[in-house]
Formats: sequence, C-alpha cells, structure tokens
Amino acid sequence: SPPPPRTHSLDMPLPWDHIDTGIDKKWLKEDLQRAIDAAIVPDCSFDGCSHCGVCGTDFGHNIVIPPQPIPEFAGEFVPNTVSAQRLRVRFGKQGDMALVSHLDLLRLFDRALRRAGLPISFTGGFHPMPRISFANALALGASSSGEIVDFELNQVVEAEAFRQQLADALPTDIPVYNVEELDLKKSAATQLLEAAEYLITVAAFEEMPSAKWQEWIDTIKTRDEIWYEQKTKSGKTHVINLRDRLFDIELLETKTQLAESTGILRYVGSCRNDGTLLRPEQILFMLEQVASVEFQLLHIHRNQLILGS
Repeated sequence: SPPPPRTHSLDMPLPWDHIDTGIDKKWLKEDLQRAIDAAIVPDCSFDGCSHCGVCGTDFGHNIVIPPQPIPEFAGEFVPNTVSAQRLRVRFGKQGDMALVSHLDLLRLFDRALRRAGLPISFTGGFHPMPRISFANALALGASSSGEIVDFELNQVVEAEAFRQQLADALPTDIPVYNVEELDLKKSAATQLLEAAEYLITVAAFEEMPSAKWQEWIDTIKTRDEIWYEQKTKSGKTHVINLRDRLFDIELLETKTQLAESTGILRYVGSCRNDGTLLRPEQILFMLEQVASVEFQLLHIHRNQLILGS
C-alpha cells in the first residue's frame, strides 16, 4: 500500500527563520489561508494597515496614500501621418550614454519628443511608429560627437526652437549641436551616408617608439591590398579588400607606460548602410598584418558621419 501523505506543520522551523524580515509568523499563516481561500487582500499602500509586522519604530510606520483617479478613456490613439517638415539633427553620445544601445536610443528620442510636446509624424499601418531615422547605428560602448538623425514633423517648427526644446528633454550626455531644415523630397541621411571619421585608442603589449607607430601607418598607406575574411549573417564567408575602404589614416599621439605602448589614431573609412563598412576592429587587423604585433582596442570615438551629395 502507498505510504500515507506527508503533512507539514506551519509551526516547524524553516531554514531562513534566522533572517529577521520583520514579518510576523502568525500573519504569514493567516496570509497563506487567505491565499488558499482566494480572498482579495487590499493594498496597504492605499488601504488600512494589514499588521504584517514590518511597520513599526524600527522600519517606519505605514503611510496610506490616496490612489490617483483613473483617467477616462479618450478613444484609441490615431497617429498623425502628415509630413509637413523634415529636420536633420546632429548630436553627440557621451559619458554614460555610450552604454545605451541603439534601440534604447531610439526609444529615448521618442520619449524626449513626447515630453517636449514636439509634433512628430507617424508611419501608417497596423503598428504606427514615429518618423525618426538614424543615419547609422553606433557600436555599444563607443562615444560620439557626430551622430545624425532625421525627424519628420506634422507641423512646421522653427529649427532653433526645436533644438532648444529637444535638448531640454534629453540627458546632458546627449548634446544637440545643430538642427537643419530639409526639403521633404530630399534623400534621408541613411541613403546619403558615405563615410565616417573615427578616433580610436589602440594598445600594443610592447614598448614601441612613436617612429615605429608612424612606420606602421605609412606601410598601411602604401599597401594596395589588405585582404580580410568576413562572415555574413547567413554564415557564409567572403574575402574583402580593407584597403579599398580606408580613405585616410594618421597617428595623432603615442604614449608608453609600464611596458605598454598606446596610440591614438584618426581614420576615415567607408560607412554605408549597404554593408560596406570599415570597422575599428578591422583597423586593428590591418595594424597586426603590417606590424606582427598583438593589439587591443581600448576606446572608440566617432568624430563625424560624412554624407554624400
């Protein structure tokens, strides 16, 4: 015959009983019974005290807050899809905001526009979205002083007033530098994007004089081909010539400390949204090819995005 079911006493000691949570054991038993009975227990923040034991002279006394009134239903949201004006904004991404992802940055601008009361236009369809178009996504952790985003508004707003209202609603680490009014028929920044200028801080795990860094840069400039095996999102690999995507590179500063040499490089490389990109990590690959030294990328800063005509 099967063994009789085990019964648990609510008075038996529990492994966490030595932790003083302030909650009375008797109240926990009563609360368990209320849960078994599926009873509705009012929130003590908006109702009377439930006497659980937490509140008191040590933990503070319960303060009952009157609940806010529930707003009346004003109807479904109807997006305004009228495009009356297009504005191009140049902004930066600095400090702690460098750790905000691209998708979170899009949500940040959406909320900042609503907070500022600016008349953003929406797309149509079943899932309307605000007409906010970034020129190019910035890598997580990289800072920038040259990002570009396009806005389409359903009402005409003076450019300086738009800049001021948007800047007031954004964090201080997202400075707004410039707002330019564009013709509605002009191509978006994503279509005009051609190149990007970066400042990268690179470390070599050996003591290297400044002349050696300059020699590596000059060698890269004289090369016609530096081949790199790249894997696509589908998993296929193909070989590209990184030298074709590098337009300019120069050494700005070097520093040697504790058997480690650090160089700050400025480079201008291809940055198109069709996938023709020259990433900072690929500059490290080019350096390793000409120097036969292992490098580490310490910091990435995007100076500007360069648009074609």
